[in-house]
Amino acid sequence: MKKLIPALLLLICACQKSNTTTGIQTTDVPLRVGNSWTYVVTNFPVTQSDTATYQIISQSIINSDSTVFKTQTSIAGVVVDSGIITKTSTTYNYWGDNGVQFFAGSGLFDGWRLTFPMLPQTSWNASGGSVQVVASGQNVTVAGIPYINVYTLVRNAITPGGGEADTMLVAPRIGIIKYNGFPLVSYQIQ
Repeated sequence: MKKLIPALLLLICACQKSNTTTGIQTTDVPLRVGNSWTYVVTNFPVTQSDTATYQIISQSIINSDSTVFKTQTSIAGVVVDSGIITKTSTTYNYWGDNGVQFFAGSGLFDGWRLTFPMLPQTSWNASGGSVQVVASGQNVTVAGIPYINVYTLVRNAITPGGGEADTMLVAPRIGIIKYNGFPLVSYQIQ
C-alpha cells in the first residue's frame, strides 16, 4: 500500500500537467537565418503543382523588442518572391517586401499576424480583419508527416470583393505546416 500511494500521486500530477496548456509561445515558432520550409503550391491560373521553398535569408535587430527577418521563396531553384517577417515579443507579422502581394512566395502568408501566446479559442485583429484559433491540441498528418499539438487558425479578411477566409495550421517548434491547402512537405530548422 505504501508503494501504491506515491505511484498514484505521480499519476495524478502527470495527468494534471498534461491538462494544463500554455498555448504556443513565440519561442515555439522558430525564426533563424537558414531555416526553410517547403510547401506544395499551385501555380495560378495554371493548375500545376510545384514545390516552393520559403527561407529566412537575413536578420536585422531593430531594438530590444523588434527583429526583421528577410525571406525569399524559390520554385525549382529560381527566386520568385521576397518578403519580411517582423517579430516582437508577442507577434509575428508576414509581409511582402513592397507591401501586400497576392501570389506565390511571401504571398503564401502575406498579411498574416500571429499573436502570442496563442491560446485555445482566442482571437486578434490582423490586416483589415481578424484571426481566430478555432482548434488546438490536435494530432494531424500533413503530407504523410505526423504533428502533435497543432493549432488551427482562421483569418477573416475584408477585401474589396467582400469577406474572405483562409486557414493556417501551426505546429510548435516547426511553425506553419499548412496554409490554405498548401501542405508542408519538408523543413530544415537550424
